[in-house]
Amino acid sequence: MIKTNRREFVKNISGMAIAASFLPLMSSKNAEFSIPQRTLGRTGEKISILGLGGFHVGADIVTDEIAIQIIRTAIDRGVNFMDNAWSYQKGRSETLMGLALKDGYREKVLLMTKLMARTVEEAKKQLETSLDRFKLDHVDLMQFHAIGHKDGDVDAIYNEGLIKWAEEQRSQGVFKYIGFTGHSDPAAHIDMIERGYPWDTVQMPLNIGDFHREISFQKDVLPLAVANNIGVIGMKSNGMGRLGNSGIATPLEGLRYSMSLPVSTVVSGMDSMAILKENLGLAQHFQPLTAEEQSEMTARSAGKSDLIEHYLRKKKA
Repeated sequence: MIKTNRREFVKNISGMAIAASFLPLMSSKNAEFSIPQRTLGRTGEKISILGLGGFHVGADIVTDEIAIQIIRTAIDRGVNFMDNAWSYQKGRSETLMGLALKDGYREKVLLMTKLMARTVEEAKKQLETSLDRFKLDHVDLMQFHAIGHKDGDVDAIYNEGLIKWAEEQRSQGVFKYIGFTGHSDPAAHIDMIERGYPWDTVQMPLNIGDFHREISFQKDVLPLAVANNIGVIGMKSNGMGRLGNSGIATPLEGLRYSMSLPVSTVVSGMDSMAILKENLGLAQHFQPLTAEEQSEMTARSAGKSDLIEHYLRKKKA
């Protein structure tokens, strides 16, 4: 496995102005509505820089009809990465996405779900449930969800047979790629990578609140993932709504900030057609932040991380 000094490496890649050259942008196949695409790490898959989040689209405030409209409109406009999880909205998110992916839409996307399981038996049950909700016999990417040291998650993944189980499922065609996610503890992500398994993907919060943390996903985990050719899926660019509500930056500014990092895609929660259209406009006309714009945005958020991020950290800046 590639080893790297994280703090040294980040000096070379964290500048926003070079993110586009580090992960080249490519045109999507949809000529009418083109969203730039990047390569998803070692998988070689080309995915849109904007991903559709499963949590918000399955919320109670969103009707079935609107949820399906959001998903299909996003795909029609060039979004080809679909985020979801076994735990989202008591299964409504996966069920609605399964309905939306009928009529040929499934073939247009890379579909991911996430499992909360920490034992093989739990993983079997959760995966079976997820596939039943989607009405599918396979997804493209499975990620172990919400990894954090506080619950012994890293030990469970590495020591309880879960990796072996996941590889067996992959060999049977149940999914193609294996990754992990986490919201609260960058150190857990570092441990997951440094223990040596060649993860295909990792999903993590990336926003201007995280930037100022003593242990940061952007400054400590992102460089390590990139050095090991792990596809990075950004999330919580708006801090689950806190960034926009804080007045520090708008949701679109936060999304642009995260997209400007060396990530493959940024998953965004979109529970209305209005928010979808705003995000599509940004993605279709995306220009990475310059180094000066990056510095200005992070200066705005200095000392305000807790206003932007609500998830717990082992250590705070």
